[in-house]
Amino acid sequence: MGAVIRSSNSRKRAAHHGAIWLAGALLPLATPAMAQEANTIVVTGTTIPVEREQIGNTLTVIEGDEIESRHTAYLQDILREVPGVAVSQGGSFGSLTQVRIRGAEANHVLVLIDGIEVAPVGSGEFDFSTLLADNIDRVEVLRGPQSGLYGSNALAGVINVITKGGDGPAFDAAAEYGTYDSLFGRAGLTVGDRETFVSASAIYRRTDGFSSAAIGTEPDGDRNLTLYWRGGAKLAEIARVDASLRLVDKATDTDGFDFSGGPLQGLAIDDDSYSDTRNVSGGVALTLEPVDRWETVLSAAYSGDESTGGFGSIDSFGNEGDRVTLAARSTIGFDTPAFADAVHNVTVFLEHEEERFRNTFPTDPSQLARQKRSLLGFGAEYRLDLFKNLFLRAAVRHDDNDAFGDATTYSLAGSWVLGSTRLHASYGTGVTNPTFFEQFGFVPGTFVGNPDLVPERAKGFDLGLEQRLLDDRFQIDLTYFNSTLENEIVDQFPSIGNDIGESTREGVELSARFNLGWISLGGSYTYLDAKDIDGTPEVLRPKNQASFDVNGTFGPSARGNFSASLIYNGERLDNDFRNYFSNGFMAEKTALRAYTLVRIAAGYRVSDTIELFGRLENALDSDYEEVLSYGTAGRAVYAGVKFVLP
Repeated sequence: MGAVIRSSNSRKRAAHHGAIWLAGALLPLATPAMAQEANTIVVTGTTIPVEREQIGNTLTVIEGDEIESRHTAYLQDILREVPGVAVSQGGSFGSLTQVRIRGAEANHVLVLIDGIEVAPVGSGEFDFSTLLADNIDRVEVLRGPQSGLYGSNALAGVINVITKGGDGPAFDAAAEYGTYDSLFGRAGLTVGDRETFVSASAIYRRTDGFSSAAIGTEPDGDRNLTLYWRGGAKLAEIARVDASLRLVDKATDTDGFDFSGGPLQGLAIDDDSYSDTRNVSGGVALTLEPVDRWETVLSAAYSGDESTGGFGSIDSFGNEGDRVTLAARSTIGFDTPAFADAVHNVTVFLEHEEERFRNTFPTDPSQLARQKRSLLGFGAEYRLDLFKNLFLRAAVRHDDNDAFGDATTYSLAGSWVLGSTRLHASYGTGVTNPTFFEQFGFVPGTFVGNPDLVPERAKGFDLGLEQRLLDDRFQIDLTYFNSTLENEIVDQFPSIGNDIGESTREGVELSARFNLGWISLGGSYTYLDAKDIDGTPEVLRPKNQASFDVNGTFGPSARGNFSASLIYNGERLDNDFRNYFSNGFMAEKTALRAYTLVRIAAGYRVSDTIELFGRLENALDSDYEEVLSYGTAGRAVYAGVKFVLP
């Protein structure tokens, strides 16, 4: 399979930028497995696809069938169960949803969809409320500093989403209705096979939602239309081409924030605020393999975004930006059997990226010019396998930035398999570049940018032990992690700057799964101690998080499936502006209560082509806040039907 499955993804600086499209298309060739099986082929954290047990970094894999069994609307709800990952949603469906890894900021996480970085260039932070949990083949969550391979924004980790494609001919469709007058529909079609194919999918979700303001009563709705297209073809014995395209059109009602100094100061309040976003991303990759174990990938990628919105009913902001990436990487592999059964893979890569951005509203002479910046990234990765059970990896990368300081980053990782026991460890450095908002501001005098900012930098390591028991039916992994962040970019309203000093994050991740065939049980626990530069806890980082899930099948020929999950988020702090005007214009930190969420879902195939399904969200009807003064959904019920024509 190593000769057929192509390399991973890449980001702003990733060596293998377009190759993940091909990897995603051919990954179904791997043996079906539970998410953490050792022989699962993974493509994140390395330039060549390898078995999961050969990855020294901490990596969680979520297979597409696991996502489908939850029948959930948004991928963010699945990510809540991943160790080391914290999710916070600021209001109703479609409101800004941030995902943090190991206590870092949301823009320290690189998000890839089919090999393309999808965070808006203005903020550098991906909003997970735009990502519906449909048409996804798998998700790989890589934790720890990864800039040595992926460059900027992979300071804390990488979330790699691979969409469905190939394995046709096939057609499927689904429809769902539920609480909050929520309507969902999708349809997907694939023509061809796993080698030469065209796949297309359309997904639509509309909901009246609930009030984004915890004290509000007016519902805030959301509408999301997402279109996917993927294709691939073998051009010759030594060449193939792959391409992808994703379009998102999203309109969301939101609520405002009272900053008047009155009785509701510092609280979210009902009003007619709104946010409309449109995103497009796509690319093409040409893979050449002139001889066995020598592979070269040439790729081009584009992502663009446009956003408009208002605070209240008044148009208040608008911006647009895009990113163009050209990349090349070449990998050669060879063996030296006389020396420890060694297997070598050497990869070199080169990437050029150009980003453009401008504020489109309010109209101001200072905002008319489109800001531009570019970088040239290059580096290498070396993989060494010894004795067929020791897997080592090293990568180094240099980014030449034209708008701020250059950066050199690196990463080291090792995995040592001793029968049913595996030791894994990694060390790396990471950077996150200043965003366009941070560099150039938003209408000077309102928010002043700082052209002298330098990239944020981090260094960190993790050590882990994985143990398999009972013929691999039971697996447990315990990992300790530690990282520090310096040059943190912080608001100094009305300007912004790099902070002096270091903030620290350390903790423990524990995950376990017990597979009994027709049913599997799993759970995770994360302890996190994330401190700001002044020694106080970072906001929206729970010190304790846990999850438990059960998944299984029932009925004749396993026609039925069910899943249930419990998610616990411990007490955490959030910024509180209620006393802002009376305490020297400083935000205080207020504790948010711990909460527990329970989700239940089930489906049953009434025929070979029709499945009925349903789910119960927030089954305990918990009353909680993820972000201070912003509302959350109560108990909700959804039901639908799925049609599959193989």
